[in-house]
Amino acid sequence: MLGSFAGTYRAQSTYHFIPKDKKSRTPSLEEFSHYYNLPEEHKTLKTGYWHKNPYLYYIPGEGALAPTGVDFGTTAGEPTVATSFEGLSPTGVDFASTVGEPTILLTTSESLIPTGVDFESAVGSLALSRGALPLGVDLETTVGSVIVSTIVESKCRLGHELTPFFLNQQQSTNPQSIVRQFTFNNSVFTDRVVKFPAISRAYKDVVGKPFNITMENASQLLTDIVQNRTKFRQEGEISFGYQYNPAFADFGCIGKGFLINANYGDSTVQLNFKNQMDILSQVFVSTDTTSQQGASFLNSNWNPADLTFDILTGNSYGGNLNSTTNATNPDIDYESWVDWKNTLGSESIVVQGFFPYGTNYVQALQGIAEVTDSAIYVEANNKVYFRRNLVGSNSFSAVVSGSDIISFQAKGDAYDMCNRYTIPVSFTVTSNQISGPKSTVTRDNTSSINSYGVIRKQPTSNLIWYVDVAGAANLGDRIVFRRKEPEVALEVKTPIKYLQQQLGDIFFVNIDEVGLVDQPYTLIAETIDIENMTQTLELSVGHGIAISNITAFELDDPDLGTLNNTVSVLA
Repeated sequence: MLGSFAGTYRAQSTYHFIPKDKKSRTPSLEEFSHYYNLPEEHKTLKTGYWHKNPYLYYIPGEGALAPTGVDFGTTAGEPTVATSFEGLSPTGVDFASTVGEPTILLTTSESLIPTGVDFESAVGSLALSRGALPLGVDLETTVGSVIVSTIVESKCRLGHELTPFFLNQQQSTNPQSIVRQFTFNNSVFTDRVVKFPAISRAYKDVVGKPFNITMENASQLLTDIVQNRTKFRQEGEISFGYQYNPAFADFGCIGKGFLINANYGDSTVQLNFKNQMDILSQVFVSTDTTSQQGASFLNSNWNPADLTFDILTGNSYGGNLNSTTNATNPDIDYESWVDWKNTLGSESIVVQGFFPYGTNYVQALQGIAEVTDSAIYVEANNKVYFRRNLVGSNSFSAVVSGSDIISFQAKGDAYDMCNRYTIPVSFTVTSNQISGPKSTVTRDNTSSINSYGVIRKQPTSNLIWYVDVAGAANLGDRIVFRRKEPEVALEVKTPIKYLQQQLGDIFFVNIDEVGLVDQPYTLIAETIDIENMTQTLELSVGHGIAISNITAFELDDPDLGTLNNTVSVLA
């Protein structure tokens, strides 16, 4: 084993002994290439000798703290310390790695690999990427304790990915240091921000809202954007979080986009960023510029999710988004797409479609979303997400009450009501033109008609269509059920404490003034203002896409009618 010897003055006289017998050494510690920073007289290392500490690393010796029963690879639980200790002795620690940032990563071999950590002179905390966090540990004189805690990295996460530490800080009246960050083209420019923007997004909108950030340019450090124009269309990111320790900040992703405009004046520059869908609004689905033929999906029946993925990623179309079919896809949230596809498949939803030349992606995706009763939108991480309407995530629900509300608006709205919905079935395409349909299906909500009279609506797009009556009736029943009555929509302004909730999640609302008690609403849009530390939540109970308190209905219903003795699930 390695041994250690400390003199009277710890910071000046710490030595380490390297046994001659390799069998006596700790595995993986026999090489000490990091000792290159030793004084000249100590450059040559010999076994059987004591060597002065290089003030870069502390090499733990025997007689140590032994956390037993702690699996650092998988566990974030409490370690068991069986006995008192005289130092720290983690098994399998490679201290001979490259000098760098004080980051500890857990490898697949379950070893701890600290890089660039001064264990001899530092008293403080050591963050591990997976599970262990020694707080206040003086690794030479054994002051402190080892605690297993949640990982925290300087990584921007979406709401559902936020750590317990982040969420606790959100709820705290005195959170740890708040951190706002702006990065552009992989460089941090936070210290040049004059004012952070409020960032908005909506569940109903395919096109996301751009954001503008004002930067200081008296230094002319940002002038190179117009001097080196390759920086246009590079990605910028707004982050918000809390300082976990001196080395790490725990961030949530507020918004991303591509740089489109840079407006200079008065020693400032305003940078304009737009997201994936805003960019695709300028792109045609069909790339046939010669004959100007449209993009055809007529030869077979399609799950709408497969059709959508094809036009976004296929080489034959203009989207050119990444086609990776796993979670690493940088453009499409693959998990949400798979869930969407499976939901549509479980309902046997099949369509055909045709996108005439000149149809851009926003028009195409709006048509797909409407006909499938879905939402297609861009989240804060600039990825395209997909959701079947009436899907609210109870796992990430939240409660909003009077004490959480800065202000609110409630609006009754009968304009978007519908109690008779007519769905076209099977169009004909000839000479690059869509004609038809061949037939229609109409679904009524009888009780609503009796109360309000007939309120007719139909899809506004004919770019994709159902090929069977069952699929069309499924859509009609969903629409007349959800929009049978006027809606009371809410806009609620709160402090920043609901960043865990993403678009489509459920809020239970309590507002005495309008008689709401644990009323389930769905988050359909939000504005996050990290400058003023507020969130504005747009909530819908019906028309605005989703209602969370309805999970299923049977088509064999006095209001909804019957359909082939089948049951349809709102999912």
